[in-house]
Amino acid sequence: MIEKRRAPPWLVAALILGASGLVWAHERFIKHNLKHPLHYEFFGRWPGKPLGMHPDMLRVGFQVFGILFLFLFLWFSRHELVELIQHNVLTRIGGKPQKWIHQLACFITDRPVNSKGFGTLGEWAVIMFMRSPALVLMFSATSDALVMPSYPLGTLEASFFKYAQVVLAILILTQTALPLCGAMIIGTWLYLIKWGWMVSVDALPVLTVAVLYVTSPWQSHKLAITSTNAAQARWVRIILGFGFFCLGWLKVWNYNLTAGVSDNWPSVMEDPMIKLFASGTSPMFSREDWVLSFGLAEVLTGFLVMFGVFVRLWTTIMIFVFTKLMLGNFGFSEIPHIYPIGACLCVLFSNKHKSEFSLVEDKVEHWRREGKNFKRLMYVGVPAFVIAVLVIFPMLWLFTFHDRSLIFNN
Repeated sequence: MIEKRRAPPWLVAALILGASGLVWAHERFIKHNLKHPLHYEFFGRWPGKPLGMHPDMLRVGFQVFGILFLFLFLWFSRHELVELIQHNVLTRIGGKPQKWIHQLACFITDRPVNSKGFGTLGEWAVIMFMRSPALVLMFSATSDALVMPSYPLGTLEASFFKYAQVVLAILILTQTALPLCGAMIIGTWLYLIKWGWMVSVDALPVLTVAVLYVTSPWQSHKLAITSTNAAQARWVRIILGFGFFCLGWLKVWNYNLTAGVSDNWPSVMEDPMIKLFASGTSPMFSREDWVLSFGLAEVLTGFLVMFGVFVRLWTTIMIFVFTKLMLGNFGFSEIPHIYPIGACLCVLFSNKHKSEFSLVEDKVEHWRREGKNFKRLMYVGVPAFVIAVLVIFPMLWLFTFHDRSLIFNN
């Protein structure tokens, strides 16, 4: 664990600046002791079964695959669907209802929302996101901890590090030397690899705010930074989604830790999306199915956000989940979830979204205008099917060859 190792002062300072990224893997910072052993054979090989997987694992995989395929298919078809709504619905109504439906369609399909209120919320979201790391540092300082409440400070070092965290938080709150702060965060993330690949995966999302810091002007303390340009918005979205994508697979890989969370906090097993993914599975393997569904839910969410598919819809869901975990499941000790909420809000209210599947979309739009229905259907359905298969099944299949029960025995 990081807190058990000694580090030079410069590294400690860098870790403090990069603190906000560590809050994402909340499973490591709350009680997660495994109360009952899992059926470890569930995650291993099942000779004679399709793909050598347990039937429940295959079922959960297919259900997540189906949801992913559906959203990709709808995304590639969204322009045609929007036109149908405009011709069949909006032309029959007028006034404010027409405007509201049009704005809702723009919001769902990640097109620019031309609303003064939406723009104001976007500015506020950027401000909150860029300052939220400071809130985490302040909270740690008042908790006699370094970075997180899980890293308590000793008596001799408490005073120094408490004040150091306050000073660094003030630098962030006042937007002082932001490029330097961003460079230190990136360097900290690279150095975290020393403690293992899982720690570096845990800290991936910290690079979202590092992007904004590094690309800010050195005179940042003299400016009111309330928006992001297209390049910044794109990289924040990609890194945010990639972080969730990796954390989802990490939950499946490190199943003991994930199951330990549900053992100590049973309420987390009541999440509607997780129940949907695990529907129809055997009650005998309910904990194993929950671990798998929980991990794949983050894989699904992270992938769609990373590639710019219904970004606003999925970041809205993420904000709801993090808020529920903070206010309902885990309580005030998880107040650092303000940081990922801020990141999601920054992406949610951005008007600069662009999908990473633009080549496929351009081809579909070209055939749609030419009226080639069969080609359009194939070009929408085949890529959506192939992408969904590649996202879910290869990694899930590879995981079954590795027995992690002894590696992650809690």
